[in-house]
Amino acid sequence: MRKKSLQLLAYVIACLTFSTLTVSCKKEVHTSETAVSIEASSPKAVSYQLIWSDEFNGSSVNTANWNIDNGNPNVNNELEYYQADNAAVTGGNLVITARQQSVGGQPYTSAKLTSYGKYTPTYGRIEARMKLPMVQGTWPAFWMLGTNIGSVGWPQCGEIDIMEHVNTSTSILGTMHWNAGGHVQYGSSTTTTPGDFHVYAVEWDNSSIRWYVDNTLYVTGNIANNINNTGAFHLPFFIILNLAVGGDLPGSTVNNGALPTSMYVDYVRVYSMNTTSAPPIGQTITLKGSNGLYVSGEDGTQAMTCTRTTAQAWEQFLVVDAGNGKIALQSMNQYVSSENGVNPITCNRTTIGGWEQFNWVSNSDGTISLQGNNGLFVSSENGTQAMTCNRTAVDAWEKFSVNQ
Repeated sequence: MRKKSLQLLAYVIACLTFSTLTVSCKKEVHTSETAVSIEASSPKAVSYQLIWSDEFNGSSVNTANWNIDNGNPNVNNELEYYQADNAAVTGGNLVITARQQSVGGQPYTSAKLTSYGKYTPTYGRIEARMKLPMVQGTWPAFWMLGTNIGSVGWPQCGEIDIMEHVNTSTSILGTMHWNAGGHVQYGSSTTTTPGDFHVYAVEWDNSSIRWYVDNTLYVTGNIANNINNTGAFHLPFFIILNLAVGGDLPGSTVNNGALPTSMYVDYVRVYSMNTTSAPPIGQTITLKGSNGLYVSGEDGTQAMTCTRTTAQAWEQFLVVDAGNGKIALQSMNQYVSSENGVNPITCNRTTIGGWEQFNWVSNSDGTISLQGNNGLFVSSENGTQAMTCNRTAVDAWEKFSVNQ
């Protein structure tokens, strides 16, 4: 779904300005003459909490994390046919291999993985440690698309290219695409040794998107307050890993003698970026779920819920220092318990034990999450059932607004 053209190569090497592409989702010609500028904002001092990862330590692709595409993508004049046979997990790496193999009318095969419908973050540090092929005609990428692409289309959904590489170049491309009176893009490039392992990342919050290679910042895009119609970048995105063969960026010339060739991914990790230094110890707070309703301790008489339209006594929690950097939540003189993730959470404990201790995770969008000592996160369950502490990652139902 990357809608690139050869214009991008010239663009990313140039100074940091906007340009437009002449290729759209269906290869129709669209141009934008919108005069827009983006100012780079300074990186924020943050701490990080790992909230989702795939370490690729198994023997096959974890289909709880990834979809594996099948078929001809029919975009960007690419020459590959995607199939599961070209994606393997071995030696602690995801290995995506491009082959000269005729399938489905395409002269090459490769693989593409997406987290669509499985993990769709909004904001955070999204990174992967990768080793890329250095072969003419290859186009490996680590990127993201807005989850609403099916309803609004591209580029309205937004696109964040965390890392793109073409052919045998030493340049790495980082770009954002969206709609502002037509398709516009912003980004830059940096140089590295793509044939070796490096960490490629973006740090994405409600004010900016920042691109890094090995923790070195090389470009920043401003999205604060939906500037220049960048509202798409305040919605959920899904993660994509793929290795294209041929296409608008690398061209149609492929070094068949160097095939098969592979892209290696050591891991993909997503971190929340904590912008507050400490939880509000000693303060009485309310917690509101992403459904707009309040968390209730239910006076300890039943499992906790996130169903209240107003905050009264049962919906108020005292933040207590539980030691070792952890907190406990007390309501009606009783403590919230994770129940170790085995049963729905309760607020009926008279003392603080391990199950009553939580990490207070400040998310970059201003919400917080609660992580039990089982390593899992509290979920509001969207108010449709009793709350739990059994989530492996932070998504919308695991985020809570404080005192709102």
